Amino acid sequence: MASGGCENTSDEIFNFKCSPCMANNRTREALKYCVECQGYCCKECTDIHNGLPGLKGHTLLDKSNYKSSRLPAGLPAVPTERCCKHETKIVDMYCGNHDEVGCTTCMALNHRSCADVQSIPDIVDSKFQTTDVDKIHQKLQDLKIMMEKIMNTRQRLIEELKKSKTEAVMAIKDFRKEMETILEQLENESIKELEMKLKKEESKLLEEKKKAETELDGLKQAVNDLKKSEGNKAQQFVSLKMSLKSIAKTEDVSRLLQTSVDANISFSFDPAIFEFLQQFKTFGSVRHDSATALRSPRTTVYSVKKIENLNIRVQNDSQTCYVYGSCLTDEGSLLLADYYNEKIKRADIVNMSVTDYCCVPGRPFGICSTSKTEAAVCLNNNIIQFVSLGKQMTTTRQMKLNHHCFGIGYKDDKLYITDNYQSIYIHDMTGNVLQTVTQDNARQSLFSNTRTVAFSDIDDKVFVASLAKGLVIIDGQGKHCQTFTDSELQWASGVCTDRKGNLFVSGYNSKNVIQIGRDGKKMGVVVNSSDGLVGPESVCFDTRQCKLLITQRNETVKVISLH
Repeated sequence: MASGGCENTSDEIFNFKCSPCMANNRTREALKYCVECQGYCCKECTDIHNGLPGLKGHTLLDKSNYKSSRLPAGLPAVPTERCCKHETKIVDMYCGNHDEVGCTTCMALNHRSCADVQSIPDIVDSKFQTTDVDKIHQKLQDLKIMMEKIMNTRQRLIEELKKSKTEAVMAIKDFRKEMETILEQLENESIKELEMKLKKEESKLLEEKKKAETELDGLKQAVNDLKKSEGNKAQQFVSLKMSLKSIAKTEDVSRLLQTSVDANISFSFDPAIFEFLQQFKTFGSVRHDSATALRSPRTTVYSVKKIENLNIRVQNDSQTCYVYGSCLTDEGSLLLADYYNEKIKRADIVNMSVTDYCCVPGRPFGICSTSKTEAAVCLNNNIIQFVSLGKQMTTTRQMKLNHHCFGIGYKDDKLYITDNYQSIYIHDMTGNVLQTVTQDNARQSLFSNTRTVAFSDIDDKVFVASLAKGLVIIDGQGKHCQTFTDSELQWASGVCTDRKGNLFVSGYNSKNVIQIGRDGKKMGVVVNSSDGLVGPESVCFDTRQCKLLITQRNETVKVISLH
């Protein structure tokens, strides 16, 4: 043990430490205890204490004044911490009934009826074990490390949040530019139509002007001929009759040309454009994608909690509903591509109803959301039809492709389109083919009946449901990574992710949906025919409500709540 007054420069442990020195981040052994100050003093602080006139009457105890069973000769073990509620009091009381410490005032107010209230110096030797301090110290250290990790994680998330906000602002500006491009195209087409109308009307007026000039020349000639015939009655008679004929002809032309002509060209604006834009307050909706979800992968198989049937038939459907493709919008609505009725339907999976629909110029297969306000649809005539997701859905632009199109997915301004044969095509948003994937690394056929497409939430992998092959996985460069097959999966038709590292894959012939883990292995069957599943074509997963949405070869969509 170090001598009094010396600073601790080693790993020595003192039984009692000087209170004033501790307040100044120094560690010195205490040799005295001041009853009135309720604190310990080292030799140096004791000298200072004795030198202050106002403290001369204080009682200073040392080792000779106190002995305990634990310390043959030592200072009194007295608490020095002041109460946070009653700052003039020392925390020197213990309630055994509630296992709480406090000052005398705390005990008088809150533990008056407690039988086991004692002075801490009186019971400390029997109640206190140094091993308890070690355990608590370790627990505090563990919690400290955990809190530091949480603090660092939150700081990183704040930085990511700010970065995502910047990216979102850029996306808004890019969307504005896209709108400006569309508006510029509309402006150019409007001016082009105006110029065509001008040319047509101008050509008509020029033709009429030419006719008037011809008639004027005829009249001038008749006047000259009549004047020249003066003195020759026979010729005058001829000129007279010719002039009458010319007059009759000119009067006929004049009646036609004197019809009132409006030479003004005006342009009537389509009020539907303003009405459509005025119904929006913003370009879309702000969404918070929880970063925690992806960092906390689910490692257990989902189980069915509730099964509901969403009837998707609308009043003017003339054919049986058959939905090959489906997708969820950013706001949580379900989009359905009804093949036989040639409609895109939008459904509310909370109220279990179809809210609106729009007709498309062909039979739709796959559908995907490309932005908060737009979706892309594959039609059976090799056309990609874009649909505006306003208050009322409407068709907009089209892209004509030179190959079949069936399933479709959107990522990073690219469209991944399957052809229901042996290929997947990667297009830019104007329709140009960027890449065609058909073979594996050994140059063997990779697909057979390519259907729906999904994307990994954690890397660049692309998942393609291929009826005869199974679930084919390629990377962002189109290289084959894995093909998943299983005896319980027959004719892989649909695929989607749960955003926690798992995949849902539907089997058309096996009439089920299986769950595949992040390691690419089957975790189990989530839904099967016993749940009423019939020929599943596509699957979507609503992360907000933990619902699996399955389209079938009938007029109901299975809405399955999972847990």
